[in-house]
Amino acid sequence: MDAIIPPELLCIICSFLDIEDIRRFRLCCKAFADAGACFAFREVVFYLHHHDLDMLRSISLHPIASKNVRSLVYVGHTLDPTKETLDDFHKSYCMIRRAEMYIAFRTGEAPPPVVGEQQLQMLYKNYEATVDRQENIIWNNADISCIREAISRFTSLQEVTMSCDFWFLKNGRKSPFEGCLLKPNDYLEPTGCRQLDSLLSAIFEADIKLRRLSAGSFSWRFFQKPAAELSRALSLYTNLTCLELCIDTGLRDDRATNKLTVGTEVPECCRMLETGLLRNFIKSLTQLRTLHVVFSWHSEEHGYPARLENIMEPKHRWGHLESLTLGNITCERHDLLSMLRRHKSTMKDLCLRDIRLRSTSWQVLLPKIRRTMDLEEACICGELYGLEEGSPFIFTEYWDLGYPDEFSCLREDVNDYLVYDIRRCPLNSENGRLD
Repeated sequence: MDAIIPPELLCIICSFLDIEDIRRFRLCCKAFADAGACFAFREVVFYLHHHDLDMLRSISLHPIASKNVRSLVYVGHTLDPTKETLDDFHKSYCMIRRAEMYIAFRTGEAPPPVVGEQQLQMLYKNYEATVDRQENIIWNNADISCIREAISRFTSLQEVTMSCDFWFLKNGRKSPFEGCLLKPNDYLEPTGCRQLDSLLSAIFEADIKLRRLSAGSFSWRFFQKPAAELSRALSLYTNLTCLELCIDTGLRDDRATNKLTVGTEVPECCRMLETGLLRNFIKSLTQLRTLHVVFSWHSEEHGYPARLENIMEPKHRWGHLESLTLGNITCERHDLLSMLRRHKSTMKDLCLRDIRLRSTSWQVLLPKIRRTMDLEEACICGELYGLEEGSPFIFTEYWDLGYPDEFSCLREDVNDYLVYDIRRCPLNSENGRLD
């Protein structure tokens, strides 16, 4: 078989196959395996888990696969380092089972089979061993050294994603934690910083010029480094065409009172942004086509973590900017509109979520966006605050449009209004709260 089909033809065949077919294709013989290796590992997804770190090292040592890795996705979730007792593990399964039964009742589908006592004991042993291995990896910085070693061999790497709290995470790959019963989450503090640091420091050492960087969520504390160190590291990313960030501003979960307080670190995040570090970095990205900057929370007590001018340099224009997403920021409509006007010739996709207009009105802003821009996609979502204009009294505007994974007729009407030929602005005093 190796002598009959030339390698070039095998590569052409692989280019038409999906990833599952390529994996089966590689099982036929060595020639098929080598040809398939050029395509099977274009994107590598790995978790902070000992099996996945072993897999990452193995791919990096493969002479063909390592040279064809284009995209690296690091899911930074871990198990809670505080290990559950066997009794607590049983209680956790009871809660999981109740959730499974409720979902089955709501969907009309059969629930998963009950996990028996013997199987539960096996799951607990696997869970214990995984927590122990995880603690050992973190204590010895084995995750950091493995990532550094692997990335140094990924000479074609162009895109990197660090996902915590399920941001930028695509469905498809099975989690290596499924044999533990308990689900991993972002337990390492500060959120996402260790994971993002390990990726970016390895990329810096390997002198790799990325085209795409997606990271979220990660704590604002990531930027608490000496300015010279940060500037030197970020200088490698001037070729980025896509930058996607979700920056965490803190939350406190008081289990005693069952109270969740969000945006607890908004003031500290504001002070960091006022240094201009993030704004100057984004300004330096001359090839930028996609910009996504979202903050996880605003706070009733402390307000919003960022102003528009903390993210986008006033009067600056990115010559290729096509897609913009901003979330949990505050601004004025004329500043936002001025920025959009500067990009009207290139921008086709706009998403504004959880935005507060400090002293201006959404009922004035939306018609102006519609007249100014020629958008192909629009997503105005989350909580919108503003102040009604043209009235002798000050009325606060408020609409909760929900998020794209939730159904909202009003949100769909607003987004259609910005894209299609619809005359009347859907936001008005009848469907929003005016205090």
